[in-house]
Amino acid sequence: MSKQHHGYDEAFMLGLEWMWGEGYLSPGGPAEVAKIVDDVSLRGCHVLDIGCGTGGADIELVNTHLAERVTGIDVEALLLERGRKLVEQKGLSDRIDLQLVTPGVLPFDDDSFDVVFSKDSMIHIPDKQFIYTEIYRVLKPGGWVMVSDWLGVSSPPSDVMAKWLGLVGLDFILETIEHTSEVVTKCGFELRDAVDRNQWYTEEMLKELDSIGGKNFAALVRAIGQDAAKQRLSSSTAKFEVVKGGELRPSHIRAHKPG
Repeated sequence: MSKQHHGYDEAFMLGLEWMWGEGYLSPGGPAEVAKIVDDVSLRGCHVLDIGCGTGGADIELVNTHLAERVTGIDVEALLLERGRKLVEQKGLSDRIDLQLVTPGVLPFDDDSFDVVFSKDSMIHIPDKQFIYTEIYRVLKPGGWVMVSDWLGVSSPPSDVMAKWLGLVGLDFILETIEHTSEVVTKCGFELRDAVDRNQWYTEEMLKELDSIGGKNFAALVRAIGQDAAKQRLSSSTAKFEVVKGGELRPSHIRAHKPG
């Protein structure tokens, strides 16, 4: 996994949830979780969520997609504290377990999970070969890995990209969809889907900017303070240019472990 600190302080966390919904630190909410899962049944499954954040996707995996249990892991104690409160409020503490982990080997036995899920967290993990090898190890034969990841392009970052990375202040490690697909296959998986979601997110960002920059800006200020709200608006404005230019490409990777 990645370095211990990614910059998720309380204002940053609450600002993301303000944009994307309670329990979500990345876009799309329940609809995007459904896109990632798609036609694979989770009924009765034990799911590992890598980078569970504040738990919104985990609640959705249990309530809507009928996973029997979800084990969520993250390296950020602040996010897990928030996530555990949401899980408790939903009455799901007996089915969703959110655990603090340290970067490195996944703390689980071989063949432990039916499904490994991750929504927009793998961007923090520098060694993609390592993490997909670990995912392969902890998956049962016949299991699925279903990932939404922020991917990019192979060329050096533009000035616009460099500006956005400076504003967001997170340790992002971007790979291409082609490289990620190759890594997944090398680890032994049978690749099912590699879907570029850049066009979808370009449209979503227009809605996001309209919300933040319009009449809702005052509500954001009340939620996280003037300075943090201005930072969120500046970051989202720069991010839109990066997404529109094609350098930041949210993508879905789904693959099957033979068995």
